[in-house]
Amino acid sequence: MKDKLFLMIPGPTPVPESVMLEIAKHPIGHRSGEFSKVLHNVYENLKYVFRTKNDVFVYTSSGTGAMCAALENLVNEGDHVLSLILGNFGNRWAKIAESRGAIVDKIEVETGEVIDPEVLRAKLAEDYFDSF
Repeated sequence: MKDKLFLMIPGPTPVPESVMLEIAKHPIGHRSGEFSKVLHNVYENLKYVFRTKNDVFVYTSSGTGAMCAALENLVNEGDHVLSLILGNFGNRWAKIAESRGAIVDKIEVETGEVIDPEVLRAKLAEDYFDSF
């Protein structure tokens, strides 16, 4: 990899030559016994990586895809959602909830600031959050 650019960012990242050679091999069927064995080994090894005895769930998407999936399964049109926005990700949660037709209320502060617990407590005390 000495001829590759070394990036110090979240992605994309350089891929070692050994990995590229494996990727170049003919793929195995995702319903085959061989694939099942590989996948089982991956799941078991992830338990070691994450230092858990519990099952590890692998979700193949971007972080935004996982956020969308979470809200798709929890939020219905007309539901009330309180979004705490301290930066980009909180704002993204609000936008995704809005795209689901939720009624989104926001408590927003500048990046690096904190949300005052009393402001949060007051917002949660409002009538439309009584169902929580």
